[in-house]
Amino acid sequence: MRWSVEEDYVIVRGRFRVVSSAPWHGGFVRAGAIANVHVPKSYDEAVPSFFRRFERRTGERSLVGLLTAVDLRAVAVRRSRYGTAIVTAGVSNAARVGTINVILVVRGRATAGGLIEAVKVVTEAKTAALRRLDVRAGRDFATGTTTDAVAIACEDRGEPWEYCGGATARGRAFGTMVGGAVLESLARGDGLRLNRPIRSRLTERGWSSERIERAVRGAPLSDRPGWEARLGIDDAVRAGRLPGRPLIGRASRKRRRSARRAPRSGPTDGRERDPAVGSR
Repeated sequence: MRWSVEEDYVIVRGRFRVVSSAPWHGGFVRAGAIANVHVPKSYDEAVPSFFRRFERRTGERSLVGLLTAVDLRAVAVRRSRYGTAIVTAGVSNAARVGTINVILVVRGRATAGGLIEAVKVVTEAKTAALRRLDVRAGRDFATGTTTDAVAIACEDRGEPWEYCGGATARGRAFGTMVGGAVLESLARGDGLRLNRPIRSRLTERGWSSERIERAVRGAPLSDRPGWEARLGIDDAVRAGRLPGRPLIGRASRKRRRSARRAPRSGPTDGRERDPAVGSR
């Protein structure tokens, strides 16, 4: 197996059995190369004519072809004794615009069922990486983009195998390689990193600075569940407990603790004042 990054494509060459969701020669095929080709975001060409021109230009035959608008400088490669993962990833906004393409070249002689199980492992690893990064589609966690593709290639050399689930060393290696490569590629291309501040995450979802400030400062602390819903943060990922700087900082929490310890003043308007709501 040989791979390289050219001016407008990433290519892996060898003699493979491939199962893929690629737009060009997808499904179960035998291939001499797998190419992930960069196209502009305005791309609007029929896939067959595009890849026939690509094959003439590069001299490749029996090609499996993927398409991406991600800058190829964001390509990430991870290796292990079980294979090599090559990933380009982009999620330019939370509306699911972008593409995550994964090429996983596995060692050994996999059965057809083993290759299909590898597709499952790759998809799970990609989704887990997006969740770790808190990439959203609206208020829901994103599981991918609308144009993702995966290609699993087997060189048919070495020991035979048919299982690669999460309970196997092979499956764990596949998941680690792909998940790590997705995180690395998104950090390079989109600047998405773990431990981003919550403010940055809300900005990615289209929130203006003014809207964030109104949502946080305009709601009393007793109405915290309400503003959490408005921020789009579900019950499992509470504001202030996510990695990164919380919207309500330590100083504010100290003021609230001081307010709780302070003696209560009598009600002034017929209602008991919430001692947890301090002045701002």
